[in-house]
Amino acid sequence: MGRRFAIAIAALLGLAQSAAGHDLQYSVSGAQAVVVKLFYVDNKPFTFEGYEIYRAGEKLPYQVGRTDSQGRIAFLPDRAGDWRIKAISEDGHGLDFTLRTDAAARVEASDKPAFERYGRIVVGIAVILGLFGFLSLYVRKKKA
Repeated sequence: MGRRFAIAIAALLGLAQSAAGHDLQYSVSGAQAVVVKLFYVDNKPFTFEGYEIYRAGEKLPYQVGRTDSQGRIAFLPDRAGDWRIKAISEDGHGLDFTLRTDAAARVEASDKPAFERYGRIVVGIAVILGLFGFLSLYVRKKKA
């Protein structure tokens, strides 16, 4: 009886060691991260939408995921260089831009979306053309 008990205990200990290989561990660090916030023109966050991050010149993504509830993407660059970020929602809205980080993961430069670069110019031209159109209609009506 004692020998069978010892064999059973040894078998259970052997199973316990193999089960420990499936144990999931974690660690927490305060490393420098790059945080990108995506939002629509009306400041509504780009929430829970898919994104991909690529190193310059590589075809496989460095990181893939979804934005959080505030429309943020956080990643830890492993080297200095250019990073391409593609974020596209299921309905087709999205961005594709590049940013540059230094060795300490600080952002050095970033592309701006076309709307952000040229938005004020386009709105200004639209206002001027709208005023011109309104004045020409007013003058025509007055002549008639």
